[in-house]
Amino acid sequence: MRTATGQVQALFIAWQDQSTKHYHPVGRLVSGLRPRLPEYEFCYLQGVRDAQKAGFAPLLSFADIARVYRSDELFPLFQNRLMPPGRAEYRAFLTNLAMDPDHADPVTILMRSGGGRVTDSLEMFEVPRVAEEGSPYQTRFLAHGIRYLNPESQQRVLSLKMDERLLIMHDCQNDADRSALALRTEDRVIVGYLPRYLLGDAFQLLNVCEIVEVFVARVNPSPAPLQQRLLCRLESCWPENFRPFCGDHYRPMPSDATDLSSWCDPSADSHA
Repeated sequence: MRTATGQVQALFIAWQDQSTKHYHPVGRLVSGLRPRLPEYEFCYLQGVRDAQKAGFAPLLSFADIARVYRSDELFPLFQNRLMPPGRAEYRAFLTNLAMDPDHADPVTILMRSGGGRVTDSLEMFEVPRVAEEGSPYQTRFLAHGIRYLNPESQQRVLSLKMDERLLIMHDCQNDADRSALALRTEDRVIVGYLPRYLLGDAFQLLNVCEIVEVFVARVNPSPAPLQQRLLCRLESCWPENFRPFCGDHYRPMPSDATDLSSWCDPSADSHA
């Protein structure tokens, strides 16, 4: 397995089983591997085995789950999930994600936007690393579940202010997901939910860290779609021995995939 160095970025791809709504980690995209290797690398994760049992089929152009795919150009599966820069709404789209339209790289766009399409059940998300400033653990995400909120709650989302604190509430009587973590305001209005892919790590942080906070990073009114309405920032401590997205399901299937295991070690230099 090759060890990553330099300004490497990585995102995970999760597939949602529509019958159970459970997310399975199935793939990983790594960028920034030049000059040792082609710029981009894709491989499947061990979690793809459980996903296949639930009905997952290999992704287009990535038929072999045991192979590492490398390219100097972004793979079509990911490129097709990016809005073309020539589109009239391109700059507004990136602004909605709290990104500079003039200095936005494709992998970060996919991380912030989730890379989802209405035609499939995929979601893309970043690999958290220890932050250089502020709280050690920081990650951004688009709040989920806003379309299921009542009109009053959806209207309350629009009045949220940047850096306003949102409280995390275990919605244990949620029929869709007993593990759901809702986001509510100080005046007790639910304004969204943590993405399901964050729940495992979020529960660990809530059990160990004295403070786990969610802040409003950006509110995007219409014409932005509901899935982009609320961008949030999760901050907390980085507990000793905490390894975000580092369980067996997140290990690469191929043995010759780039090694990112040092990212799971808070003391490693690669976190800096």
